[in-house]
Amino acid sequence: MAFLEVRNIEKSFGKVEVLKDVSFDLELGEVLSIIGSSGNGKTTLLRCLNYLETIDGGAVSINGEIILDEEYGDRKNPKNKKISINRKHYGLVFQQFNLFPQYTALKNIMLPLELREKERKKKGLNYLDNKQIEEESLELLKKVGLEEKKDNYPCELSGGQQQRVAIARAMVLKPDILCFDEPTSALDPELTGEVLKVIKELKDEFKITMIIVTHEMEFARNISDKVLHLSKGKVASFGTPSEVFDNPANDDTKQFIASYERMKNE
Repeated sequence: MAFLEVRNIEKSFGKVEVLKDVSFDLELGEVLSIIGSSGNGKTTLLRCLNYLETIDGGAVSINGEIILDEEYGDRKNPKNKKISINRKHYGLVFQQFNLFPQYTALKNIMLPLELREKERKKKGLNYLDNKQIEEESLELLKKVGLEEKKDNYPCELSGGQQQRVAIARAMVLKPDILCFDEPTSALDPELTGEVLKVIKELKDEFKITMIIVTHEMEFARNISDKVLHLSKGKVASFGTPSEVFDNPANDDTKQFIASYERMKNE
């Protein structure tokens, strides 16, 4: 039994089928890169996994427990009461950072932890006090190399620094799976390298399971344990970087990799 099992995910918007029978497995601590041309369902798949879109069919399990299926889309179904709980399995880093402009870098990281600990206190559970929350958040800010920027506001940070704060914020609740939706798409090449370096360091140090939607093919090749190529909403290829990049059996994947190689050499 794999740590994460995604089975036969289906998603349509009206009459447009966006995801068709998407399945894959990940072991604990593995990194999956999802690649493919724009408009082939990569971000939609990530949004479905994070409950930001409802699915039309299929199921997702973590450690053998189903945490998502099509019944979660039925607002009258009791399972919907568990969505807020199950969503905590994931941390999500968006393309556009989504930091709160009125708060400092440190406060942006502290906020999710403050909200969680407030709920724990209400329920009479053990909870972290403000000092502990600040210490844990500051430790994560150190991990992404921004301790000296703790009192800076987002407008005072570069794009790469803002994205690193967003990564720390996504990690503060210790999710089982850290998801990235094209984390470098809004950055120039220098800042892209800065963020990719942080993601690689997090993989090496924390061994956290990650799912990364990316257009950075060399990064996907070098950091990933598994690569999934989506084409026309279907899984065209799924395997190790060597299997997908060097030895693709699927014609769509062959064409996609060949197109990337041409662009790289121009």
